[in-house]
Amino acid sequence: METYTLPREAFDVRERNLGGKQNAEVLARTLETAISGIQQRAKDELLEQKQLLKIALKDDLKQELVTRELFEERFKVIEEKFTSLHFKMNLFIAIALIALTFANPTFVQLLQKIF
Repeated sequence: METYTLPREAFDVRERNLGGKQNAEVLARTLETAISGIQQRAKDELLEQKQLLKIALKDDLKQELVTRELFEERFKVIEEKFTSLHFKMNLFIAIALIALTFANPTFVQLLQKIF
């Protein structure tokens, strides 16, 4: 804990006003103790406010940002959709190739000659 000391000029003024060095020292120690207590309470309050702000910020970030579990869950869903889309695209390509092959007049003539 920091200690606070009264400036020498302030102590001299107090000594003259209070009528003696002993009275001035009592007042100075009392003021120094009070100021140190106020500083300590201010530090404690700041630390408490810092902790509360940290907790509030963490809660806000949890609501705003995607967590790893949520990201992995959504990524699995997207991966399943891509797998399904990949299968459908392969099926479409196969059907398109077959359709183009049978729509080709040269291929149709070849089939007629064979059968």
